[in-house]
Formats: sequence, C-alpha cells, structure tokens
Amino acid sequence: MRRLISLLLFLAAAAIHLFPGLAETDGGMDLKLIPVTPVQFTNALFHYVYFDAEVHGAEKMTVELRSPEGQTVGFRTRKLVDQDRSPVNRTGYTLKKDQEKLEGLNILFLSDCMPGMWSIEAKAYAEGKEAVTARLEVCVQEPKKLELKGLKRAHDLLTGVGATEVLPVTLGKVRYIAQDPKDPLFVNGYWVSPAYDLRKSANRKCSRAVFSMALSFLEVDCTPVRMSEMLRAEEVQDYTFDPVCRKLGDVERTEGNLETLWKNYQEGAGSPLLLHFRYDGGMHAVLLLARDEEDPELFYAVTSGQTVNTLKYPDGMARDPVIPILIEKGETGERIQSPMLERYHKAVIDEIWQWRIAGEH
Repeated sequence: MRRLISLLLFLAAAAIHLFPGLAETDGGMDLKLIPVTPVQFTNALFHYVYFDAEVHGAEKMTVELRSPEGQTVGFRTRKLVDQDRSPVNRTGYTLKKDQEKLEGLNILFLSDCMPGMWSIEAKAYAEGKEAVTARLEVCVQEPKKLELKGLKRAHDLLTGVGATEVLPVTLGKVRYIAQDPKDPLFVNGYWVSPAYDLRKSANRKCSRAVFSMALSFLEVDCTPVRMSEMLRAEEVQDYTFDPVCRKLGDVERTEGNLETLWKNYQEGAGSPLLLHFRYDGGMHAVLLLARDEEDPELFYAVTSGQTVNTLKYPDGMARDPVIPILIEKGETGERIQSPMLERYHKAVIDEIWQWRIAGEH
C-alpha cells in the first residue's frame, strides 16, 4: 500500500512539473475583460462602453472606473441611467457556481469628459484565494479640427444654388430646393402652382424638399408642389412619401442602415440618402451628398433650411447649403454631431432612406 501511495504522489508531482497550468487553474483564478463596443472615441458625444468578463474560479467580481489621472471616479451604467439613479464608485456581481462569463457589462462616458486614457478595472474574488485584477483601457480624445476638404466635391454635385427660377433635372446632379420663403435661395416655382401655394407651410416641409432633391439625382422631375398636385392635397399624409412613389410609378423607397444605403449610392444603385433626426425643439431632414475621403465619419449634407458660412474652407460660400454632419454609427437611435449648426448637435437619427428607379438594379 505504501508503495502504491508513493507511486501516486510521484505521478502527481510529475504531472504538475509537466503541466504547470493545471495547478494555477485548479487553485487560482483567471479574469479577462473583452470589449464589445469601441474603446476609442471623442468626447463630443456620450458613449456607453460595453464589455464582457471571462472569469474562472471566482465567487464575485467588482468594477471600478479610473480617470486619466488615476483617480477612482463615480460612474453610471445603463441600468442606473434608466432608473435615474446617482453615480456609484463601484458595482458588484455575484457569480453562480461554475459561472465563467458575465455579459453586457457597461459604463457610461459622458460628453465633454476628460480626454486621455481611462481604465475600467475589474477584480475577482473567492474565499481563500488571492484576488486578481483585469483592466480595459478606454481612450477618450478631443474632437478633430474640422477640415472640409471635400466641400468642392459636394458643391459639384449641386445645381440651382442661386437660381431664380425652376431648373430642369440632370441625372447624377441634385437640384437644390430651399424651404424658407425668406431665404434668398428660395424659388417660388418649386412651391407654387395654379392649384396650390405651399409657401406658408414650406418651412415645415424639409422632408418634402429633400425627397424632391433625391428624385432629381435620379432624373425624376417632381417639385414639392407637384407632389400636392399628384395627390390632389396640400399635405402628404404618409410621411414616407410612398403614395408619391406609387403615383410616379417607377420609383421605390429603401430604408436601412447608413453603410448599406451609402454603398448603394456609391454603386449607382440609389439616390443620395435622406437623414431625418430629432433635436431639442424640433426635427429636420438633410440629404447626405458626399463623404470625406480622410474622415469616414464626416458627411457633407445638403440642407433645405438654414445655411452656414464656409468661406474659410476651400470652395467655401457665405451662404452654403452644404453643412458638415459627423456620424459615428449610422443607425436609427444613434446621435449625430453638427459642428456648424449647434441646434442639430447631438440630434437623434430616426430615419435613413434612399430612393431608386424600380427594376434598374
């Protein structure tokens, strides 16, 4: 019996020598944080950083947040935000027996938070074992300096800026339509006909103006007032304008995320994109016409409303209908940045559409 015990002890010692990881896994703990969302962004908008934790041999885990200065700071998770609760310095999690993963962990980084390298610090604990720590670094940057190097390319796709009468449409060009009767760029002919005069309500019809501009790119001549004539009503009750598409007969609307629809546009399989968003005090629609070659988050959007002064940029204009819009994630519910029109800054996307000629693609 003694010989048998000695043999077993010898084999166990040999196994530990040959496979040292077995001893650590058997008696220790492992902890790893895995990011699910980007961990590098600017502080122009708020961001939730989502991450999972892979943990072995632990009974509980805590999470803290450290500033770029190394200080522990209060934070909120999505749950705390939804419950309108105050920030906490630490969150704790109890693990079930044999549980090896915690999913959907998250921390909110506020807009205008300190730029620098933040650290999400997690610690795993178990009775009789030494705690282990894992960190997830989060890089927060200041917004880039705005450079509108693609402004000329966007202007080259526009026609009719400064025109005083209705212009014909041209395939591959966007015929500009202003919606404010007080704007020097406003053209009565796009909004007035013998049957309808839409000037009093034009300021509330940004989507109609954008729809008309998108159609002009497809060489479909349909002014805002023409839509009323087709439907025999001043107002288009269906906000999608699908009834107008049906009247036109060969036009169909597509909705989706920005990247998919933008690819269609770039490949000639659809119009420029309508981006509709809600901001404090209202809503607006613009037409995404071009994308910056150096900064893929920067789009050049045609607005039928308030213009901006871009004279300090190449090919700039004192009253420019092209405004920069920064889009980190082009999906409904996400926020945009509008660095030159403050009222649209941090607006929430609620629609992304484009149109195409039915049967062509």
